Amino acid sequence: MNGEKRGVRQVLLHERRAYLNEKRVQSSKEIMQRIIGSQLYKDCDTILTFIPTRIEVDTTSLIEKAFADGKTVAAPRVDKNSDLMDFYRITSFDDLESASFNLLEPKTDCEKITDFSNSICITPGLAYTRKGFRMGFGRGYYDRFLSGYEGISCGVIFEQFILDSLPVDDRDIPTSFVVTEYEIIRTSES
Repeated sequence: MNGEKRGVRQVLLHERRAYLNEKRVQSSKEIMQRIIGSQLYKDCDTILTFIPTRIEVDTTSLIEKAFADGKTVAAPRVDKNSDLMDFYRITSFDDLESASFNLLEPKTDCEKITDFSNSICITPGLAYTRKGFRMGFGRGYYDRFLSGYEGISCGVIFEQFILDSLPVDDRDIPTSFVVTEYEIIRTSES
């Protein structure tokens, strides 16, 4: 299974790097508008969201809207000693600093979020299935986090990267919803 996942991940990384930036920007805006217009967003108090890299869905407009709406916004930071990911409250993009893997993470003085009631977790991926299973970047941070998270998780992905199937094992945790530029998919797990 690990060899199969590695092979699929490499192909997807190549395809994502080749995805046109103009298309990524436009599709990201449409995906974020779909989330912002949803009841999921309207009903939540806290947004747990990744800070995007160059090949991911851009969550910036969602973060800005959540700041403007007075919602709590939290971004992930990885503890390199435990290989666990926790979320820390940010009140502006100034609360972020460069970390490993060329990622932006909350600064160490940001408040750790432990109360996830009434939250949604925006989850990245290289690809998703309509059942909410995802191919991540291979470190398992989101699967470990989601395994103990009782809130609503929303995978965000460009429609082109919705696949019929992906190699999965018992450690892979599906999201509650998958959001593309065209639709919000309620998975069979939600």
